[in-house]
Amino acid sequence: MKTKKIQYKNTEKFTPEVIEEVLEVKERFGLTAESLLKKASKKSSSLYDFFDWDNASAGEKWRLGQARNFINEIKIIVEDKELYAFENVNVTIKDSEIPNNKKSKFGCREYKTIIEVMDNENYRNQLIYRALAEANYWKDRHLELIELSPIFDLITIEKKKWQDKK
Repeated sequence: MKTKKIQYKNTEKFTPEVIEEVLEVKERFGLTAESLLKKASKKSSSLYDFFDWDNASAGEKWRLGQARNFINEIKIIVEDKELYAFENVNVTIKDSEIPNNKKSKFGCREYKTIIEVMDNENYRNQLIYRALAEANYWKDRHLELIELSPIFDLITIEKKKWQDKK
């Protein structure tokens, strides 16, 4: 892609000040997670509030992420095909079944075996919609690669088909 002038997209989250600090880190130190975190660690930085500086809270979030990664790496073999064993789906739970009697009008996210997901129309549809969202994200991420436009077209067609089913 031959572009001479780059314009960064400003959003509510990525304000000109935030983008400017990121570009400053890139120019001065090279843009790495470590160099960005060092810049963000100063309370005066516009990046400061994007991070959890409470070590207990951050540690708990880190361990939850590790647990999710652990669950996501377990595989099974079905008919000589290696598959991920669990999928994260939205599960509706009756109030009477919620621990500590906490009322909720929403379901919760829970891991179900791939067999349960494939055998349940609601879970299977969630998986299809998530896969299409990921494919669409990938497509948007790589639109500059015109060589992949036939794949992009198929993603668009399938996404439209499933949107019509909603």
